Amino acid sequence: MLAESCLEMPRKKIVRFNGDMREYPRYSIEEAARYLRIPRTTLQAWTRGQHYRTRRGIERVYQPIIELADKHHKLLSFYNLAEAHILRSTRERNIPLRNVRWAIDYVRGTMAPSLHPLLSSDFRTFGKGMFVEHLGRIINATKQGQIAMKEILEKYLERIDWDNLGMPIQVYPIYSKRLVINIRLSSGKPVVRGTGIMAEMLLDRRQSGESIPELASDYGLEPIEIEEAIQEFATA
Repeated sequence: MLAESCLEMPRKKIVRFNGDMREYPRYSIEEAARYLRIPRTTLQAWTRGQHYRTRRGIERVYQPIIELADKHHKLLSFYNLAEAHILRSTRERNIPLRNVRWAIDYVRGTMAPSLHPLLSSDFRTFGKGMFVEHLGRIINATKQGQIAMKEILEKYLERIDWDNLGMPIQVYPIYSKRLVINIRLSSGKPVVRGTGIMAEMLLDRRQSGESIPELASDYGLEPIEIEEAIQEFATA
């Protein structure tokens, strides 16, 4: 038994970490929704599809628009999380799922094949314009509407750091001043910017009765950094 166990361990490790770790399933839908400030039901529809009934009573299904890294366990990868962050921009214009679906399908059909089209450099150079134009009549009703949506989308894209190959390495959750998500820090949990300190750990210690000055002293940060990081994580 011991010999078999020793043989299995390296093999499991290779399977888990071989390739791009940003593809590895890591976040539950609930976790990702909280970190990105997306309603859980919205992220569930994006990743698992949505059943609905037409006015004539016909049952229909919208297919997922984000390909889950692990469909069986319903887990998102870091890349999935970055895709959801970008799609969150559509929430600010209250765009229906079907419009987002149409726009994603159009981008997939006109750009070079990609497992994550919203994360490609092609999308950032010319695909985002096509995406906005095909979101549907809600956005295309006025030129001002298109311009506004492009500005919102750009704001979300700017809150991602990209590696030399043009793929995301860090996501700064929208409306967050202190937190960042980096797959190489604290297993991809939200951390205080410029550190590997998990916001969840700070919140736990604060709720256990430790003061902001105590935490700041322990971690070598300013009290305002600790306070804002905790507040942002607690209200996510």
